[in-house]
Amino acid sequence: DGYLDICSLHSPLTDKARRLNTYETLLEMQKDGLIGAVGVCNYGVGALDEIITAGLPPPAINQIELSPFNQHKDIAAWAQRYGMVLSCASWSKLSKATGPVDGWNAVGKIADQKKMTKAQVLVR
Repeated sequence: DGYLDICSLHSPLTDKARRLNTYETLLEMQKDGLIGAVGVCNYGVGALDEIITAGLPPPAINQIELSPFNQHKDIAAWAQRYGMVLSCASWSKLSKATGPVDGWNAVGKIADQKKMTKAQVLVR
């Protein structure tokens, strides 16, 4: 007798048929009371649209890399339209100087003024 609050497909890097079959399997597990919510990770608009086109409910959550330098506005708009939650997964990137140099330098100035790390500025 096990239960998961959420179970997510990690990546859309398989063929469409396999993605949809796996997603449908998770939905069945949800119906059986084994999973509270079905989610995905790293899914772009194309892979998300495949789910809707197949007549399946949208994922409850999509965990993607989000940062001021990588905003994925198209995925955010899709999420808002279909009621899907976005979860940020960019912690390792926040600890390194990634992104446009000018943008990173601006974050550094704010961090110095606030006596915070750059990562702290980005997550606040």
